[in-house]
Amino acid sequence: MLSLLIALGLAASDSVPRPAAAQPAVVVHFQPALPMVALRLSLLADDPPGYAGAGHLMQHLLLPQLEERMARVGGRVQAVRTSDAVVYTVVGPAVELEYLSETLRLTLRAPASGTGETLRALAQLGQERGAEREIAGAFVRTALRGVLFPDDLSAAGTDAAAERLATARLPEVWGAMYSPERVSIVAVGDVRMDDVRRAFRDLPAAGSARLEALADTVAPLAGAAPQATRGWVARGWNASPLDPAAVTVTARLLRNQLRRRMSRSTVDVEHWWSHHGQAVALVVATPDTLMPTARRTVDGALAAVATALDEAQVRDAAASVRREMLFYARTPERMAEVLGAFGDRGLDSEASQRFFTAVERVTADDVRAVLAALRETEPAIVEVPPQKLEAN
Repeated sequence: MLSLLIALGLAASDSVPRPAAAQPAVVVHFQPALPMVALRLSLLADDPPGYAGAGHLMQHLLLPQLEERMARVGGRVQAVRTSDAVVYTVVGPAVELEYLSETLRLTLRAPASGTGETLRALAQLGQERGAEREIAGAFVRTALRGVLFPDDLSAAGTDAAAERLATARLPEVWGAMYSPERVSIVAVGDVRMDDVRRAFRDLPAAGSARLEALADTVAPLAGAAPQATRGWVARGWNASPLDPAAVTVTARLLRNQLRRRMSRSTVDVEHWWSHHGQAVALVVATPDTLMPTARRTVDGALAAVATALDEAQVRDAAASVRREMLFYARTPERMAEVLGAFGDRGLDSEASQRFFTAVERVTADDVRAVLAALRETEPAIVEVPPQKLEAN
């Protein structure tokens, strides 16, 4: 397997800028080791105002048809709604490139579904929204996101939006989201640029629908109480203006230190990055008896890392991040995901290579600058107490 570093370089060299005509941006990494290809199509789309969850609803409606088509050629399909895009990935034989592209092109039109299918899909979105409130780990992340990026609504939408979508004309909703200029294609496998561009020629024209802009609101989470057998302590800091590579290494250093100090707790420190901005999210699940200690440790984490910081720690953290990136991108679909995510954030086709290289160059001074900036911001704070069990 080629390393991600080499793969990213090849992808950048075999890519073309978005043309002036209404055509998708295309990035291709030629990987002939296996006669397979992973095709990733993303539509840069914010759901129309007042219709949060529309993009993910379309995915639920389309997925059964896509799965049936891919099964005919022994392939598979994945549908994901990220903070940046509506994303579909198909993996199948490279000789079936035209068929795979036809499958993905189906996602560029509003699904022709009946009322029953729509209501079932809306029910699935409702279950996803419920999980965000009922599962403690999802709850604290949703609450942090709501404070740090209030415009980044859940992929599953809102209750009010679901009511509108239940009666809306889906072609009009889709028409307000889609245009060919917002489509990006990433191909990883035994295919060439000319073949991929030919397969995605003549995309559907943009719709002319104009929906009334309505407000989407999310019920506050403050009064909610998810069931939890452990206590949860979470902090989030907005890091939008900071260097992404330095933020990633800083998050890894925070995670490393907190896991050493909190061996009886579960610690995650995450770098959130989308077109909405960047954030560092720190989430700890801990036994009830350790809640006060966990709170003090978390609140002092930024200062503690800054005090003990040295170049060796930074190099180790950067190397760990790079190894993880290499391991994550070991399959064609994962590599397509890595390459596509940078494009979905509005960055050029070489951004993934630059980021991978930049991580290795992060210094202790870069990390100190990130820590200092985070300490000057007001953190988002979310805590969930453990459920109290009462004996009969």
